[in-house]
Amino acid sequence: MPHIKIAYLAFALFIYGLVKQTEGAPRIYVTVNTPLGPIRGRQLNTTTGNPVYTFKGIPYAEPPVGSLRFQPPVPVSSWTEEKDALQTPNRCIQMDGLGNIKGDEDCLYLNVFSPELPSDTSVPRPVLVLIHVGCFRTGYAQQRYLDYYIDHGIVVVSIQHRLGALGFMSTGDSLLPGNLGMKDQVLALKWIKQNIRAFGGNPDEVTISGQSSGGSAVHYHLLSPLSKGLFKRAIAQSGSALSPWAFTTNATDRTFRYASYLGFIGETTSELMEFLMTVDAKEFVKARGPALDPKDRKNALICVWAPHVEPENEGAFLTEHPAKLISENRYTHVPYLTGVTSYELLIRTQADGLFATEEGAKNLNDNFDLYIADELRFSSEEQQLKVAEEVRQFYYGDNEITPAMNDSTATMISDVLIVEGIDTTVRNMSRDSSEPVYYYQFSFNGPLNTFPDFPGASHGDDRRYMWYYESLETCSPGYLTAVQLLQMWTNFIKYSDPSPYTGGKVTVDWNAYKPDNPNYLEVGCTIQPGTSPNKDRMDFWHSVMP
Repeated sequence: MPHIKIAYLAFALFIYGLVKQTEGAPRIYVTVNTPLGPIRGRQLNTTTGNPVYTFKGIPYAEPPVGSLRFQPPVPVSSWTEEKDALQTPNRCIQMDGLGNIKGDEDCLYLNVFSPELPSDTSVPRPVLVLIHVGCFRTGYAQQRYLDYYIDHGIVVVSIQHRLGALGFMSTGDSLLPGNLGMKDQVLALKWIKQNIRAFGGNPDEVTISGQSSGGSAVHYHLLSPLSKGLFKRAIAQSGSALSPWAFTTNATDRTFRYASYLGFIGETTSELMEFLMTVDAKEFVKARGPALDPKDRKNALICVWAPHVEPENEGAFLTEHPAKLISENRYTHVPYLTGVTSYELLIRTQADGLFATEEGAKNLNDNFDLYIADELRFSSEEQQLKVAEEVRQFYYGDNEITPAMNDSTATMISDVLIVEGIDTTVRNMSRDSSEPVYYYQFSFNGPLNTFPDFPGASHGDDRRYMWYYESLETCSPGYLTAVQLLQMWTNFIKYSDPSPYTGGKVTVDWNAYKPDNPNYLEVGCTIQPGTSPNKDRMDFWHSVMP
């Protein structure tokens, strides 16, 4: 099972990184005075010997427990006594891949890693905010401080937010309009805006960044009026608000269905809220399937609990469909860096994948409409079914879907669930936004790929190289590719341009995507600029999708 092996490798590398960053490090403590009160952290060093000041487990909101469960986040109260920020914070309650429930409801914390604390001579540094992966139901704030960014003078902040049912249930009215997990992120960004200067960061030079669901969250912040003015740039890897799995059309139905599974027998939303307040937090993460209707269960990728349209209310995060906001150019314009991997959902056709076997391929062949139609953003089922048939014809012609067609299947499902939404976002933003849009495709294959024997890259492979490159030989292709990407990301964070100059680590010009000059960067065995990525496939999608 290659994907299990690579997951183990990633975990091993993560633990290696934690050990490497702490072993033999002297206990040097530092205190910063924030507008909320004094916070004590610790000084460590990067692998190159540069100082890094670490502050872990800083609360940005009051614990969302008791009467604050299912309420918008409340800013944390100030304090006078020195507060320690030395320990890894509780993750938000969730179930891991082995079925173990971990974390706590009291989880609204963030971590700050700074290369320099403020002094009379220091200049505030640009800030990178990391929003974690996990399909809006798992994940936690990054604990490693990512040496490369620290060594290049960037303050790194990792945040966490309410997940799953506790973060995204909705009654469809003012009692629980929903999107609490996204509102948590907004409050974390406000905390950064108000407090990051105390850690050496520049509150006017904030870049938000994420991959997969984290990338979708980044895109949502461009669409929400609550987030406006809280960041200057955005990086979204393999995720957008147009990804079908990143948007829920029936959040209220799922909420009532799941509550019934938990034992709710009432009818009104007020009765529902009273019931939900009595449920043990662990019950919200033990299962997800009971929230789904029969149509949902055929989705090839579903997060169950995800951002959704709220009823109009004070403090709403999202009140209209993302596609409408994007098509009508009603979003925040900021420099935007986004991209995909060459086979995002390759895992669906590899060992143990949903469509990998004869049985799985036959299931897709016989139920293609059920798998694909509901993923298409049309309001009518008739239109969904019509376009689903066109999708089948485009990728398979008149052929029966079998494992021999797995390359087409991997490409098709990747385009449906990830690539089309990102490409649509890029095309619209390049047309409407006053700020540059940078687009890439990662196709590099090497030892850190999820499927290293496959000639292409799958979901998360780009991120894996950028985070774990130090485990590779310093002259190896994977190491050199990762370092180039990291330098371009660093340039973007500092200058809103990934290649303001070439030479040194950055060897190519990466030009902004424009409607009449659709530039992108191909990151494969070499890194080179190109135009119109996946042109035939994307032209097809833009001819059939709204």
